[in-house]
Amino acid sequence: MKIKNTLTILFAAALTAAAMALGGCGGGEGKAAITSSEVPDKYRAERTSEAGEVVRLDYTAHDYALGTSATEEKYCNIYLPYGYSDSRRYDILYLVHGTDPQTVVHQDTWLYTIGMKNILDNMIYYGDIEPLIVVAPSFYSYGLYGDDDMSSITEMTPVKQNSTNNFGRELRNDIIPAVESRYSTYAEDVTQEALASSRDHRAMAGLSNGCRITYLGGMIENFDYISWYGCFSSYVDSSLILDALNSEKFKDYGLNYMFNADGIYDFAYNGHKKMVNELMKDDKFTAENTEYVQIDFGYHSARSWRVGLYDALQRFFK
Repeated sequence: MKIKNTLTILFAAALTAAAMALGGCGGGEGKAAITSSEVPDKYRAERTSEAGEVVRLDYTAHDYALGTSATEEKYCNIYLPYGYSDSRRYDILYLVHGTDPQTVVHQDTWLYTIGMKNILDNMIYYGDIEPLIVVAPSFYSYGLYGDDDMSSITEMTPVKQNSTNNFGRELRNDIIPAVESRYSTYAEDVTQEALASSRDHRAMAGLSNGCRITYLGGMIENFDYISWYGCFSSYVDSSLILDALNSEKFKDYGLNYMFNADGIYDFAYNGHKKMVNELMKDDKFTAENTEYVQIDFGYHSARSWRVGLYDALQRFFK
């Protein structure tokens, strides 16, 4: 089955309209709609009242890639929606950055550099989405695998490769237990059984190499924990995903939604689109749970990723 962009965007608009008619967007004043250009200004503006809070959560990461006994102390930025309370339960999104240079704070990329903190605040305020927790970790483990002097975002150095390979198990064994034992989600506890039972309330998204990690560490390694995915500006061999999702371990788990987006001038555009078309030939992926939107005049850049996640948030947890 081939994805046709026009039909995809029409389907997206119809689904959004239906969700709003049913009150799926929280019944507020928001009028968020799938876009292929830019997030509207009112969602990008900084809120001076009823804004969420970003806090830091420390955890210990282990070396799963090389199998040593080494550990590293790392942290995540945690977005808590305005009015967060331990007395209610929240859906949760794990959000992975791309190949940032070492000179930036990786945990700030999505929330501040791309501007998703303001967008989350406003989408919640206007009632387009329900309040949720967002976790922004770093996939890099410099303490475990060394320095990384990247000269190109496509370069694969040992620290990037090892950190990428490590992250799925770091997410499963170190990050998710640390976060969801501290903050109120739909998981009753952080046992494997409880985390699998609450997978319908857990999402993962990433850009560029963080998108590759979303496929490799999210779908392929943790499909029993995660059922919503946002995939921007990267791709992997579709057979890797299909083999994993149809394996004995994951065959009884379904996909809630996979939202894909690229700028039309992104170097990942053709490969990502081809991968999605190949996935759509399998019963796990259908027109009801898989969507692709191309970003007008978009490159491998912040606007494309901002639009992609803004669009994906309108699909998650509906």
